[in-house]
Amino acid sequence: MSGSHRVVVESGTTLPDGDWPWEQGDLKEAWPYLGPTWLRATEKALPEAGPWHTVARRGRGEIAYLPGFVFDGPPAVDFDPRTYLGWQAASGQEVCCGTSVCSDTVAEIDALGLAPFFPVLVLGSPLGYRTEAAFTFWTRSLFPTLLGNAVESALAQGVRSVIAPWIPDRLGNEHLAGSFGAVGGSTTFWGYEDFLRLDATDYESHLEALPLKRRRRITEDFDRVSAARVDLSRVTGEEIRPFVGRIAELTCLNREKNGAGEEPSHIETILTALLDAGADVRCHLARKDGAVVGVCVAIRKGDRLFLKWAGFDYAVLGDRSGVYFGLVLDAPVREAYDEGLRFVEYGAGAHQAKALRGCAPRAVTTGLVVADTGLRERVAGRLAEFGRTRHEVFGGGRKS
Repeated sequence: MSGSHRVVVESGTTLPDGDWPWEQGDLKEAWPYLGPTWLRATEKALPEAGPWHTVARRGRGEIAYLPGFVFDGPPAVDFDPRTYLGWQAASGQEVCCGTSVCSDTVAEIDALGLAPFFPVLVLGSPLGYRTEAAFTFWTRSLFPTLLGNAVESALAQGVRSVIAPWIPDRLGNEHLAGSFGAVGGSTTFWGYEDFLRLDATDYESHLEALPLKRRRRITEDFDRVSAARVDLSRVTGEEIRPFVGRIAELTCLNREKNGAGEEPSHIETILTALLDAGADVRCHLARKDGAVVGVCVAIRKGDRLFLKWAGFDYAVLGDRSGVYFGLVLDAPVREAYDEGLRFVEYGAGAHQAKALRGCAPRAVTTGLVVADTGLRERVAGRLAEFGRTRHEVFGGGRKS
């Protein structure tokens, strides 16, 4: 690596020390899902996952790390490398924005057994659904070095596959995704995460600048929320604690409704850790007859608002109440403008609905390498087919 100081890299190690103020000040570019606060909570929430972080140190206190977790056996489908080859669990659970699967492909992957894939090293933040490095220094060779060390050390210790499920198309990450070939792996399209850039001076100006059709759609959203007879409000910080259980419950119901899985204890553990750390967390609530029937939790870091958990009681609201749009697509934009923020980061899911209301997509890439060199070409083919199917489901989109 270039630079005036030698870089020392260690894999299979622990996270660096760092509290929330340190994350705010030193890890400015890192999403909150990649900070020590979130990742330490992940270690607690996923006791079946062994921490395997790759840490680079330079000079006096400069640090960069690529998080990782080792699963000895089949984990949740989002963390299972077979999922990204077109395989589906017998439970029928899917990854976010799931696609139809081919029974022949499922049978083919099942026939390979577990040995080619497990143990698996999942790179990034499993419960944050994000594969990136966090860093206080950067060089062009940093990301390839982190990935190379992570893969080499893991395979040397008996790990059978390494997967980076969600590499977002952000500046610099091309060096991460682009390095999979050098370690014997391959990459494919996973999907899109959506974000909104706040270019107007305030919320009213933002609405006025939208094309007529989008303004009309947002007006219709307001009308549907009004017709649902719900009360919208916001709680922040310690005010959120009494609602942690309900937030987890509704979020998991939402995931289940869409064919995916989520454990309430995971959400409760992470959210409680954020509150304990003093993170800037806020939750928009929808109440009907006094009961909480909708939630949307966001984390503020820097000039961005990150939406993480949302869920609704559809048994009470019905499937077409429109509360989702008011709580998830409108309320956070209003507060972001009020606070002078520059971006609302929506993450993945409901891509078309977000695009129709002005959001831009950011492509997400999956990278995978298996230890068995005899399987690599076959795995690359299945991975590519998975990506093609995903791209069709997402309708192409545009790169941002």
